Amino acid sequence: MFRYRASRMTREPRTTQKEATWQVLEDAYKAASANGRLPAKVRQIFYQARPKIMELTEDKHLDYGYFSQTLVPNYIEENGVAWNVVYDARGHFEEPHTNRCMGCGTIEVRNYLRAMRAPQIEAARLLNANVNVIGPSGNIAGVLYCEKEGFDPLFKDVDLANRYDLMVISNKGVSVTAARELVSRLCGTLPLFVLHDFDVAGFMIRGTLHRSTRRYQFYGSINLVDLGLGLGDIDGLEREPAAATKTSESKLRAQLARNGATSAEIDILLDDRVELNAMTSDALIEMIERKLQDFGLQKVIPSDDLLDKTYQEFHRSSELQEKFEEMEEEFKETKIASPKNLRKRVAAILKKHPDLRWDDAIKVVLDKTLLAAVRGAKQKAKRESGNFTEDDTEDEADA
Repeated sequence: MFRYRASRMTREPRTTQKEATWQVLEDAYKAASANGRLPAKVRQIFYQARPKIMELTEDKHLDYGYFSQTLVPNYIEENGVAWNVVYDARGHFEEPHTNRCMGCGTIEVRNYLRAMRAPQIEAARLLNANVNVIGPSGNIAGVLYCEKEGFDPLFKDVDLANRYDLMVISNKGVSVTAARELVSRLCGTLPLFVLHDFDVAGFMIRGTLHRSTRRYQFYGSINLVDLGLGLGDIDGLEREPAAATKTSESKLRAQLARNGATSAEIDILLDDRVELNAMTSDALIEMIERKLQDFGLQKVIPSDDLLDKTYQEFHRSSELQEKFEEMEEEFKETKIASPKNLRKRVAAILKKHPDLRWDDAIKVVLDKTLLAAVRGAKQKAKRESGNFTEDDTEDEADA
């Protein structure tokens, strides 16, 4: 209140907010997007631009809605810039590699959980052999929950989900019951990585994703890994006043402690908050990957039995391409010996090409020249997947 008092008492600052925005917006976008190399949410740009705009306008308060819905679109239109600016979307979850994406609602989650099954090898017929996967078995190493929506373009640009075999769940704010149901079913054995703001709500989100509440009872214990933001992540980031609350300090301290905040974090959270959006795109990805690696998250490589069976089917598939009809019965009887060092070779290929899945690596073991074809097929599926739902497409058009 003291900070904005002078501007409220002044009818009009010397420089308007539009004029100030036009001066600083390009630099703010470059900072948020790693000089245009990565997608940037409009709120990330807002955090880079706001201090400079307020400085130029005698500390006049800058409203985020006005910045995101008026100033940024007008600047882009008037200056004809081709920036990769993204807006928030609705809650959803997405598998790695399959590009299977669903809304994070009760019906969608229940349908998905009912459809989950172990990997099924589809033998070569008129099509090549393939591994059909729904759910975590043979496909997912961990689950990443992000309280913010709209980071998907950034995660896709750096291929985060595929490189770490991560299912990504995004909600807007506190997790919906459907998201907790999904987490409860998947994360009894898989690690749950939680990405949240450094504020009271962020720690509450962290808490409700593994602690039973009146609204939802978890089936068992959840292996939760906090990716941040924590005390060690907020140095140099812009702080904002904590949201007003009627809860007493003692109760608020107890609530934060119950949700995993340390004493040092609680001392800051009572007065200040820091958003994920205050981080630039490159800094956010660096933090996520560093913590995933510190945890020791490994690529999915299934049992030797499944590796062997998949190798054999892919071997048959590659040979049946030319003489399928004539040779099908003969190849059904062919005894194929898998290489003794198959696991080692698969691991070596995944280490060199972490965007692949284990069954992609078996194709490359069979024939090194298939690497380009495997990658091309994955990129085609990724392009064709788009935003997956009509609702998301309409949201982008509205934004």
